[in-house]
Amino acid sequence: MPDQDLTWTAEIHQVRSRLRFPLRATFRWSSRDPLCVEVTFHPPGGRDVTWVIGRDLLDRGLRTLAGTGEVRVRPSAGPGREGQVLLRLGAVPPYALFALDRAALASWLERTWAAVPAGAEAERLDWAFFEGLLADR
Repeated sequence: MPDQDLTWTAEIHQVRSRLRFPLRATFRWSSRDPLCVEVTFHPPGGRDVTWVIGRDLLDRGLRTLAGTGEVRVRPSAGPGREGQVLLRLGAVPPYALFALDRAALASWLERTWAAVPAGAEAERLDWAFFEGLLADR
């Protein structure tokens, strides 16, 4: 199966108190590392910031509160047919909180699941890399 890279750039909103600030974010997924999604935030006038988030965590967050510690995702009421997803980054206040379109995220994640279905991720991992880590211990 050939490698696939899927990218989705979206306008999201950083939520601060009751104010929302528009922001671009790029979601990147690769079949070479199918368990993870890189999310790069592009703040206006600032430096890009990238977080690596589990694909399954983003998927669970479409339906219910998911995650502990640094990353939490949950559905929320909001504009659009299916509402929004809230993505919280950081373990202690002040958290970074972002709102994004739930239907658009779900659609993009479906494309990643079509490329590498749930349960098939282990077939795509570079096990030699992990074996090398263990051999160094």
